[in-house]
Amino acid sequence: MRKGDVAHVTIKLKKGFRSLRGKEELAIIEAAIARVNKGGDVQIVEYSVMSNHIHLISEASNSADLSKGMASLNTGLGMRLNRLWRRVGQGSVFLDRFHLEIAKTPTQVRNLLVYVLRNDVHHGLGLSTLDPCSSAPSFEGLRDWQSGQEGSSVSAKPQTWLLREGWKRGGGKGLLSIQDLPSVSMVLEA
Repeated sequence: MRKGDVAHVTIKLKKGFRSLRGKEELAIIEAAIARVNKGGDVQIVEYSVMSNHIHLISEASNSADLSKGMASLNTGLGMRLNRLWRRVGQGSVFLDRFHLEIAKTPTQVRNLLVYVLRNDVHHGLGLSTLDPCSSAPSFEGLRDWQSGQEGSSVSAKPQTWLLREGWKRGGGKGLLSIQDLPSVSMVLEA
């Protein structure tokens, strides 16, 4: 990873745990994202929480900073979820490694934004609005939605050109639409 690149990180829960989309779980996850964003080495710009995994769109100056930030997130998040689930001292709740993809072009970043912000559709949740278990309701790049209507996000403001402006040039499509639907194959195309 180089400065200016955008990282798509997926953190997966081990089998046998409650859904991460519960009210208490979501509050713990959002607080952990806010703590990471205050640290400065890694910025989590967008996120989506599914029942057994979390998608993050993040920025970091280099691979070492990204790895350190994700390790910090996993450790803190795991400890707090263990406490909530009354599993203190029983080990990690997440798989050992996170999955990482790097987006380097405007089209890749645009596709990634659609995939993460509309991941509820990808998983068949059939929500009629933007997913409240994601940063989608506060995302400012939707042309047919008033951002900030459904609460505030703990997401950091994007620093890289790709996440500030570049993605709008991806595929010549401009702002995202709530009608843009994700697919696995589209994430890092182009």
